[in-house]
Amino acid sequence: MTRSFLAGLVLLALGLSNCAGPGQPHLTPLREAAAQVEEGMAQVVAWNVDTLTAIRARVDERVRDLTWLMADSTLTFSVEDGQLIGDWARVKRHLKDAPQRVNALNEQGALCTSQLANLIGAIRNGAEVDAHGVTMDDAYFQRQAQNELNAVAKWLAFVEDTRRLIDAGMDLEAVTRAPMDSLLQAKRAEWAQHIAAE
Repeated sequence: MTRSFLAGLVLLALGLSNCAGPGQPHLTPLREAAAQVEEGMAQVVAWNVDTLTAIRARVDERVRDLTWLMADSTLTFSVEDGQLIGDWARVKRHLKDAPQRVNALNEQGALCTSQLANLIGAIRNGAEVDAHGVTMDDAYFQRQAQNELNAVAKWLAFVEDTRRLIDAGMDLEAVTRAPMDSLLQAKRAEWAQHIAAE
């Protein structure tokens, strides 16, 4: 009795495993990746593109003024001025493409979410053929799952790199804005004095 009961359980387990369909082992990592994308998208949404664009315009304006003043050979700049100018150059570099990065991250994040949802749905629903007529077997799901996980990893790395650049640029801009405005004001006054003297 016990032996036949155990044999029945084994047959039932085998039957259930056969009904599970291809791709089932990939569901957990795909769902985890989808959760990571959702979390990353929350960070991307927190970056205001209009604010980043305004900061970049402010930086560009001061760089133009500074470039114009530095072209005048009668004006002199101290070592401290040079350090401040170097900081401002880093701000410009950090934020130069921030709005475009955020827009790209929004688009790519939405694509990752959609692709993951489609693949998860295909596995759960036991899909057998994709839109191109390709058989959706274990090898197919292995390949597609790896492609999506690679895409998510690249996207997350892009989010992290963007976060680092934006945070560094905005922090440095906030700290150096007032000193830069003071420097520009002083150099404009110095330039005006030279013009008046001539």
